[in-house]
Amino acid sequence: MIQKLKIFNSKNILIAFICFLFIQSYGKQLKAQAVIGARELAMGQASTALQETSWSMFANPAMMSAEKPTASFFGVRYFGFSEITDMAVSVTYPTQLGVIGAAAHRYGFDLFNENRLRLGYKNEFMGFHYGVILNYSHVAQDIDNGSAGAIGVDVGVATPIASNLWIGAKATNVNHPSYGSRNNEKLPRDLSIGLSYYLSEVALFSADVYKDVQFPISYRGGIEVAIIGGLTGRAGITTSPQTFSAGIGYKGSFWSTNIAVQRHENQVLGYSPALDFKITW
Repeated sequence: MIQKLKIFNSKNILIAFICFLFIQSYGKQLKAQAVIGARELAMGQASTALQETSWSMFANPAMMSAEKPTASFFGVRYFGFSEITDMAVSVTYPTQLGVIGAAAHRYGFDLFNENRLRLGYKNEFMGFHYGVILNYSHVAQDIDNGSAGAIGVDVGVATPIASNLWIGAKATNVNHPSYGSRNNEKLPRDLSIGLSYYLSEVALFSADVYKDVQFPISYRGGIEVAIIGGLTGRAGITTSPQTFSAGIGYKGSFWSTNIAVQRHENQVLGYSPALDFKITW
């Protein structure tokens, strides 16, 4: 029994150590490519102008749906490591004064984790959609008992420029926030511009040009194709880093679900499976 406990503890320590090294080596790169939503992941993370998305609270707030209230849940396990998991929830509610939303996100595990709380607002004027997100980020690192928080502001705009063709843009942390107690470590800042186009309700194309201030420009693209009934298939690709993704989704009368899997350019890393679920009322 004691021998089994020793093996169990050693395994946990080894997993924790590997995860810590992984985050130190790839953490910033992950943040540069992170996206919330299985549909968004399957479509190559090209979500800036993506239509009918459930996760605009984390992408472009100007694309928040004004049709019905929604509640969405999401999880992704990076490269098969249960300790490196993104989990998120988002709720949006249309009102006469615009769409309001709230969301939460957690990334990491006990030794290192980041938590975000987000409040959003979106409205439109003569077809011009605009939105803003107030985001509180909190990081905690167990090794040196360090933790810190900061408030950031994200903004987004979008508009249809032709039938079934949308263009959008968004910027994150435009107020340049930093974790003051962590040597003024700045929160990630990025800018993206995207297009999406519905082809006769059979196929949806989406593309982004994405730039994180600390990384090279990334080009992203994805396609969604209606298969039968509410069933759809998707595929996507990104550059810098190069990833390939695919997935399927099903949409019912008041609910929908999507699954996706992403493969990173680094062959040492495994697949990253993702799942989300949405209800409307």
